[in-house]
Amino acid sequence: MIRAIDFQKVEMTDAEFEYYKELIQKFTTDSFKGAEYFHDLFVTDDGGNITLIKPTKSLPWDIMFFVQNLMINQHLRELDTRMARLERSAP
Repeated sequence: MIRAIDFQKVEMTDAEFEYYKELIQKFTTDSFKGAEYFHDLFVTDDGGNITLIKPTKSLPWDIMFFVQNLMINQHLRELDTRMARLERSAP
């Protein structure tokens, strides 16, 4: 399902989106919003898949690890879909 993170389309499962919200809450303080860590952190394609992670500031490992895993999961889901399509079309 396509969700919005920092005004970008991002393809995420419900569980991934819930964890994203947990991370924002975990790193939000009285003087800093946790969502700021995701500002300009990555680039997505038209399908909402992360194509580039480009941290420009220091950020918690939890957030970096989450974004890297999200990118890997997106690409694995895309490959699974392609494989299933090939298997259906095979003689």
